[in-house]
Amino acid sequence: MRPSGVQVFAWIATFWRGRVVLNAPTLFLLGFHFIFVLGGLTGVMVAVLPFDWQAHDSYFIVAHLHYVLIGGMVFPVFAGFYYWAPLFNGHCLSERWGRWVFGLMFGGFNLAFFPMHIAGMLGMPRRVYTYDGSLGWNALNMLSTVGAYVLAAGVLLFFIDAFRTLRRPPRDHGDPWRAGTLEWLPPREYGARSIPQVGSRYPLWKNPALPQEVEAGHHWLPRTVFGGRETLMTSLRDARPLHLLRLPTDSWWPLGAAAGTAGFFLLLTVSQTVPAFACGVLAIAFILRWLWDSDQPPPVATVDVGHGVHLPVGAHGSTSHSWWAMIVLIAVDMTIFVSLLYTHVHLAMASDVCPPPGAALPATRWPLATALLLAASSAAMLAATRMARTAHARGQRLLRTLVALAMVAAAAAAALDIGGHVLAQLDPRAQGWSASVGMLLGYQAFHIAVIMLMGGYVLVRSWAGRLLPTARATIDNTGLMWHCVTAQGIIGALTVQLVPRLLG
Repeated sequence: MRPSGVQVFAWIATFWRGRVVLNAPTLFLLGFHFIFVLGGLTGVMVAVLPFDWQAHDSYFIVAHLHYVLIGGMVFPVFAGFYYWAPLFNGHCLSERWGRWVFGLMFGGFNLAFFPMHIAGMLGMPRRVYTYDGSLGWNALNMLSTVGAYVLAAGVLLFFIDAFRTLRRPPRDHGDPWRAGTLEWLPPREYGARSIPQVGSRYPLWKNPALPQEVEAGHHWLPRTVFGGRETLMTSLRDARPLHLLRLPTDSWWPLGAAAGTAGFFLLLTVSQTVPAFACGVLAIAFILRWLWDSDQPPPVATVDVGHGVHLPVGAHGSTSHSWWAMIVLIAVDMTIFVSLLYTHVHLAMASDVCPPPGAALPATRWPLATALLLAASSAAMLAATRMARTAHARGQRLLRTLVALAMVAAAAAAALDIGGHVLAQLDPRAQGWSASVGMLLGYQAFHIAVIMLMGGYVLVRSWAGRLLPTARATIDNTGLMWHCVTAQGIIGALTVQLVPRLLG
């Protein structure tokens, strides 16, 4: 509850320092504060063990849960609907109707769920669909039923108002709330006419003429340079423009990738393994096709982005956004790997004997050979990555040879790693220690498969003439993931080998 308590005081401070107007969005936010805080207080009660013994699995828990969920999510969402509705077609939702909607939803919610606290204290259990009428809960249940209908009436009134508002002809939304943030700049299909450089949290309050200046193109990137989607990449701390980034155009490939990804996970939940993996393969194919057009050499080296400033088009290495995206992915991936590694170490330390009876480690030559092959594959990929900075058509053959060697070495390392444990008769079903070793092997094998796919993609791009010194994000990012997999493999093999010896 400590983070939530800090949040509540932060929200109060936001109201205190802001310019509060008692309109529909504000009413929903105030209702959110009241309901969420009350849900938090009952959460503190449930955290007290003697009370939880009495309230557990009763309707008190149902009431607490809904005060937290509906108070913490639904009421802020409706505040957002009323506040940002003008962004859809320029028209605000009705303020008069909004007050009725809030009153019905707030009153109906509390009428529906507050009696559940009392019913729970009187012993009404949850997850039981019917009760004897003589238990004394009928009046409380009737109040909750009436409250539910009142709450539903408020939601219905909102949808009616939203439907009639969205049917009105579109117009410029202006700044209906006299807000100070940039979403109220003049709306256009292409986004902002120019990108303003701001030095305040509320730039529209600091410079009321900013919308007109943006519309007139008096700020950064006042026109498209290449006739497509473009934006400026800036420094992290002071937002200083660094280079121009060309963004992908409209395409069906991302939609297909999203559909395949959703199908993969949803079908796995109903044990449809074959269709799920078919959707997964389809998603990967769509992603690769989408990426095919994303890493292209710029037509010119530098462009004018406004104010007489010329910036480079695109970036490479650590100045590229895709490079940093891969760094973030690796950080997440390594966090998962460390968690799995901790599981193995914990099980090893909890065992009376490590390895436990019936389990054995492969001979030292197996993990040693695995580590050497992984290091060799990483070295080959590092050489290929450096060669991509200068290699033109004649150097591509050597680059492809290095990538192929890296792929062969990595695949051989995975085979030796698994083969050594198979010869040691590893049985992941025998005990927890063996299961944790199998888990580490499977995690590494999965990553080897991933870098095989990435390496193959690099080879195809090289063969197609699309891997150039000015378009090498593909091999830069592949190299980063390659070194991550090498580190995981070596650390995992060393841990499996050394922990039993240290414990012995």
